[in-house]
Amino acid sequence: MTAAISPPAVDSRRRVLIIDDEPAVVKALGLLLDKRGFAVKTASSAREALALLERSKFDVILTDIIMPEVSGVELLRELRRHDLDVPVILMTAGPTLDSALEAIAYGAQQYLLKPVEPGELVVALGRAAAIGELGRMQRSALASKGEGALPYGDRSMLEGVLTRAFETITVAFQPIVSLRGKRLFGYEALMRCDETLFAAYSHLLAAADRVGWRGSLEQTIYQRIAGACAELPEGALLFVNIHPHDATDGLLVGSKAPLEPIARQVVLEVSERVTAAELDTLAKSAARLRGAGYRIAVDDLGTGSAGLAAFTLLSPEYAKLDRTMFAGLDANPARGKMARAMYALCRELDVPLIAEGVETAAERDALAAQGADLAQGNIFGKPSTEFTRLQF
Repeated sequence: MTAAISPPAVDSRRRVLIIDDEPAVVKALGLLLDKRGFAVKTASSAREALALLERSKFDVILTDIIMPEVSGVELLRELRRHDLDVPVILMTAGPTLDSALEAIAYGAQQYLLKPVEPGELVVALGRAAAIGELGRMQRSALASKGEGALPYGDRSMLEGVLTRAFETITVAFQPIVSLRGKRLFGYEALMRCDETLFAAYSHLLAAADRVGWRGSLEQTIYQRIAGACAELPEGALLFVNIHPHDATDGLLVGSKAPLEPIARQVVLEVSERVTAAELDTLAKSAARLRGAGYRIAVDDLGTGSAGLAAFTLLSPEYAKLDRTMFAGLDANPARGKMARAMYALCRELDVPLIAEGVETAAERDALAAQGADLAQGNIFGKPSTEFTRLQF
């Protein structure tokens, strides 16, 4: 009879990383936790700890808050690049209110005072490890569902996710065509991000807002757009979505504005869904933007509250008709009443209207029958990192 083959031994103990620059403290804590059933690794500095984190995963980290080179709070910021969920317990012999608040802001699980009572420490580490395990399971479940939910209460987690997300931001371009001329008119630049928690741009923007990184996010996106435009076909316009406040933050005009060198090819899209205050902010900057060479478009026409105020305040060069205003037009001619009204209004204002989100040949033909010329949608070309050939 063949002997049964046993599976390889697996250390099921919870893994703890102890970080402290005092050798006696590290040794004492290591012996205590090893006897209490933890698998222990130690580091005498934050740099040594980060090197360990590159190679290994831990269930919980226990670190002194005051260390040479890198403090415990600075370590918290950095380690989120390696592990979003690992709980961190900070220890200190000299607590201050500021250090406690900062530790909490960056996701410290607990803040303990030295000397720590052994029983209290073991309970704290066990509880923290369990919470970290729950967090990993929750994140895995969200990712499998494709949801963009994010526990916004943990600042360090947000900063870690955002840092990763910024590194993966790319730009895709979707063609805008002239139906009458059967030619390319321009492209819309669309942000793409590989971070699964940010399936939609709105999720990424909300997270950036939460930690005050909106300016950095927009700057990164504009830099990627500018860098990808070397092969933009001659004569094609580039439509770029903006937030009204970008016009006043030096992101569009000025020495650090990535898009200004190509401004004469760029049309700035502002959604009709913006608030009246945001619209007014952009209107005050419109002359300066046009002076730099930009043109302006009103996006999501027919769906927002700004309505004719956007036309009055911005005098846009272009407008974009939201898909909800014409979807099903080919099958239900009654839906053409609103589309006809939009086209008539824009003709009267001498503002070319771009139908956005055209998906089928039937929709394309129905729009053309309404007098449409400019259109955008997958039927003409899907978003691509390269400037794709047109399909008619």
